[in-house]
Amino acid sequence: MSRNNKNELSLTLEGVLSSFYMVLTQTVIFTSIALYFNLNEIWLGLVSSFPMMFQVFQIFAPAIIERFDKKKLLLVFFNSGRFFWFLLIPFLFKDQRDPKAFLLVFALSQVFTSFAGNVWLAIVSETVSPERRGKYLGLRNLFVSFATLLAFYLYSLIVDSFPKPVNYLLVILITMFTSLLSMLSLAPLTETGSKKTGSINDLWYVLKDRNFMKLSKAYFLWNLVVLSAAPFFGYHQLNNLKLPVTYISYASIIASLLSMVFYGVWGRISDEFGHKSVLITGLAIVSTTPAIWLLMNERDWVFALTLDAILSGIGWAAVNLAFVTVPMETAKVSSPMYFAVFSALGGLGGTLGSLVGGPIARWFNSFDFHIGEFHIYGLQLFFVIQSIFRFSVMPLFLRVETHKYVSPTVVFSNVLSILSGRHAIRIQEGNRSDVVVGRKRLERWW
Repeated sequence: MSRNNKNELSLTLEGVLSSFYMVLTQTVIFTSIALYFNLNEIWLGLVSSFPMMFQVFQIFAPAIIERFDKKKLLLVFFNSGRFFWFLLIPFLFKDQRDPKAFLLVFALSQVFTSFAGNVWLAIVSETVSPERRGKYLGLRNLFVSFATLLAFYLYSLIVDSFPKPVNYLLVILITMFTSLLSMLSLAPLTETGSKKTGSINDLWYVLKDRNFMKLSKAYFLWNLVVLSAAPFFGYHQLNNLKLPVTYISYASIIASLLSMVFYGVWGRISDEFGHKSVLITGLAIVSTTPAIWLLMNERDWVFALTLDAILSGIGWAAVNLAFVTVPMETAKVSSPMYFAVFSALGGLGGTLGSLVGGPIARWFNSFDFHIGEFHIYGLQLFFVIQSIFRFSVMPLFLRVETHKYVSPTVVFSNVLSILSGRHAIRIQEGNRSDVVVGRKRLERWW
C-alpha cells in the first residue's frame, strides 16, 4: 500500500471511530442526557454554545501547531479531552443531579476538542493531494456517515432499552473506548516535513485578505443563525412530543444513508464545478428544512420527520463537505491561521447564537395553540423564523470569489446525471456562462 493510501486509510479510520463521540455530543443523545441532568431551555442553549465558544481559541492554534513536527501526536493530545466524560459517571447515580456538573465536564472536554479540528485540517492539507481532496473527503464522509448511522442506532436502542442511568453509563463507556481506538488508528499515519508557517504574525495577513474575510464573516452569521435554534429541534421531539429516541434514530438512519450516497456525489460535483457551487446548493436545501418543522406535531410528526431526514441527509452532506473545501480554496497562502480565523469567527457566531437562542426558545415554548385540529407549539414558529434567517444569510456566501462557480440549477442537473449512472455534464469553455472565475492566485497551497 502506498504512503498516500495508508495516510488516507488512517485518517478515514480515525473519523469512523470518532463518529461515536460525535453522536454522543451532537445528537439527540446529548439532549437526552442533558434533560436527565435537569437542563432547561436556558441551560441547554448555554451548553450547546460550548463547542462553538471554544473554537474562538483556535486563533492561537497555529502558534501551537507550528512548534510540532508530529501533528498526529498533537491531534491525539487534543482528542484526549474526550476522556473528561469519565468524570460525569459518578454524577449519573446521584438523586439530585446538578446541571452545573454536566456543564463543567462538557466544557472541559470542549476546551481540548476545539483545537483538534484545526490540527486535523492541517494534517489533511499536507497529506491529501489537492486533486483528490474533494473526492477523498466525500469518500471519507461516506464511511463516517455509515459509522454514525450504526452508532446512533446502537445508542438509541441502549437509551430506550436500559433503565436510567445504566443506559447513559453504557453510552459513555462505549464512546470512551472508541475514542481510544481512534487515537491508536493514527499510528500508521506518515507525515511529511511541513514548511508551512502559522505564527500569530500571520493573523494580520489573513485579516487583510478581503475575499477570505467575506467568507469568514458569512460563516459567522450562518453559525449565529443556525445555533440559535439547533439545540431545540431535539428538545421539541423529546420534551414536547415525547418521542422515543429509537423513533428519532430511524430518521437519522435515513439521513445517514442519504449522506453516504451524496458525499460521493457532492465530492465529484465539487471537483468538477467548484466547491462554492456545492456550498450554495447545500445551503439552499438546509435553509428549507426548519420550515418543515411546522408540521412536527402529534398528528403529522411521521411525515415531517421523514421529509426532514431526506432533505437534511442530502443538504448537510453538501454543506459539511464545502465548509472544509471552500476555505482551502479561498486561502491565498499556506498557513493554518486561515483555518483558525475561519473557525474562530464561526465559533464566535455559534456562541452568540446559542446564548441568544436559549431565552428566545424558552419564550416561544411557553405557549401553544390550535388552528382547528392542528396543534402548533410556539417552538415551531421559532423554527419557521429560523428558515427565513438562513435564507437571508446565503447572499453573503455568493459574494465570495472562488476559482469557479455554477448555479444550483446546473448542480442539480449534474446530480441527477450522476445518480442515473451517467457522467457529469461538462460545461464547454466556449459556452461557460454559468461559471464565474474569481481572481487568479499566483500561489495556491491546496
